[in-house]
Amino acid sequence: MYENKTYENILADALYRTGTEYDKRQGSMIYDSLAPFSFEMAEAYIMAQVIIKQTYAKTADRDFLALRALEFNIIPREATAAEVKGVFDRAVDIGTRFNFEDLNFRVIDVIDLSKNEFKLVCETPGAKGNYCIGRITPINTIPGLQNAEIKEVLVPGQDEEETEAFRERYIRALKSKAYGGNGADYKEKVLSVNGTGGSKIYRCWNGGGTVKVVIINNEFNKPSQELVKEVQNVFDPTPNQGKGYGLAPIGHTVTVEAAEEVVINYEIPVVMAAGHEPSEIQTELTKKIEERLKARRKEWTTQDETQFLTVRTSIVTSLAVDLDKVIDVGDIKINGQKVKRLDLQPSQIPKLGTVTLVKG
Repeated sequence: MYENKTYENILADALYRTGTEYDKRQGSMIYDSLAPFSFEMAEAYIMAQVIIKQTYAKTADRDFLALRALEFNIIPREATAAEVKGVFDRAVDIGTRFNFEDLNFRVIDVIDLSKNEFKLVCETPGAKGNYCIGRITPINTIPGLQNAEIKEVLVPGQDEEETEAFRERYIRALKSKAYGGNGADYKEKVLSVNGTGGSKIYRCWNGGGTVKVVIINNEFNKPSQELVKEVQNVFDPTPNQGKGYGLAPIGHTVTVEAAEEVVINYEIPVVMAAGHEPSEIQTELTKKIEERLKARRKEWTTQDETQFLTVRTSIVTSLAVDLDKVIDVGDIKINGQKVKRLDLQPSQIPKLGTVTLVKG
């Protein structure tokens, strides 16, 4: 907008507007007076350009974008800590700390005392705590303790929301016009619960006033029952459903459920280059397929309650032929069937099972 308002152009314009009867050569009084002024004006135009950029959500930097979004009560999601289930061979005290590689965990609650199951929280916020499954070591000696393990992630931790993801969420919220318990309002409020990654909202699914909320976690996988219960309590606590004790309006009876996983097993005939075996591409292809399915699960969070995901064999064919050493790909089987596509139900998400490679 102000690209032409450079120091040189401003100075030239100022000198041009000065009468010819005056000495305007470099070193003259007029020139030396206008030069500093032109420099300051050029800086002012630069700042004006910056201010205009920070005015719009599409171009604002993170701090100014956050201020803009705050006007609509939308704030960047902070990093949160993973909550996990630990199993021990004896009871441990609340507050006891354990170590897993470079992360520490602290016992915060009892899950089932008869089974010595406890809830632990990672002391380091972020997604790193989601991948700590296995044996843990007490930081201080606990007499009689022989075995301590993290068995599963109850509420996934999440990293601080990236600027572009926050920008997209803010713009999407403005377009969807969340208000007073409509579908967009439910979707927005689901994301305010730590560990959630998105939802689908089913209105009047079991009669007037009923709302079903199907959720996915922030790793875009099926959420734990612990997270489902937490979202249920936030929206409409079970003992007093429909009475407005949660975020749901009075008269809305909310049922929260987990998205249903559909295991996808692939059998892929591949023709390899001479001297190579299908096993050589097993790890790389499996990783690419998992990344693709995760992208589809993420897409699920943008759909409405009538839309569904489709798993296509053509995508896997494309992923496979892009790999080195692969000459061709035959007819792929999904769950034992030669099909071109598998349509899921609106509340279902795909989960990768096995990837079996055979010589084509």
